[in-house]
Amino acid sequence: MAKEHKTKESNIVKRRRILRKAVIALLVSAVLMGVFGMALLVCNNVSFVSDEAFAKQMDAAIERGLVWIRAHKGEIIERRNIGLLKMLNEIKQLRPTPVFSDIVSSFMAAPCQPQCWKRLIDPNWLIDELELNEAIKNEYLDNKWTLYAMAPDKAKITPIRMQLFEPREWSGRELVHQLNALTILRETEGASRELDELIEHLANRLSNELVFDIGLVDIGKVAFILKAGFPEKIRRKWVERIVTAQLPDCGWDGRLFCFTSDSRPLFGFSAPPSNQHATVLALTALYLVRYQYPDHFGLELSPYP
Repeated sequence: MAKEHKTKESNIVKRRRILRKAVIALLVSAVLMGVFGMALLVCNNVSFVSDEAFAKQMDAAIERGLVWIRAHKGEIIERRNIGLLKMLNEIKQLRPTPVFSDIVSSFMAAPCQPQCWKRLIDPNWLIDELELNEAIKNEYLDNKWTLYAMAPDKAKITPIRMQLFEPREWSGRELVHQLNALTILRETEGASRELDELIEHLANRLSNELVFDIGLVDIGKVAFILKAGFPEKIRRKWVERIVTAQLPDCGWDGRLFCFTSDSRPLFGFSAPPSNQHATVLALTALYLVRYQYPDHFGLELSPYP
């Protein structure tokens, strides 16, 4: 009987030891995971590059990006992505860039259906009301927002119907495009307290997401926050990561490691080639950092070559 009692006590002691070891292992794992997570956040958000090195990296990335644009000038003109053309038109004002001017001029000189899209390039472009509203009717939501924003006095659709002014409704790609549309609306109608507050609120939401975008920095988020006028919401490390993501062909494909800009994994043995969407977004972000907001990023204003 005594022997059986000692055996039970021994088993209990063994189980307690195993349980204690399991608890310690779990605690150690939790601590290691926490340390690893903090390390990832630091690497994602803190720059360890000197101002001088950063300036050299920026200038080199921009010049290489222009090599890609020159090589694919015909494709950009042929595709006529009005959103990208608007960005090229805007950043060529920051630093005169002949290839950007050529691309934009070619678009404006050619026929376009519907013609109302040219208002994004030329704010004085005459809008046909019937054409505008027919375009709004046929476009998907993101483009409805943009068409409304560039000519709200002629659009028959209301922002309430499109949920354009909703502060929490949209996320992901729609949130980025909502911010862009409201920035265009501010250009068209002028600033107001309500509109400014909403734009800043959306920029804050995107900036907060960038803090935890470990797989990549979404180039679009960075570019549109800067375009909205909030360089203080962009960390230099995120810009450095855009530079790092530049591909050997001198462009960008919107992917870092195995993640795409919408955070979906994309696996493969070979990297896809650069595309004009990611490349123009990246150059927009870099131009704004280098030539419009250099002081915010520890840079001196670079003289034009």
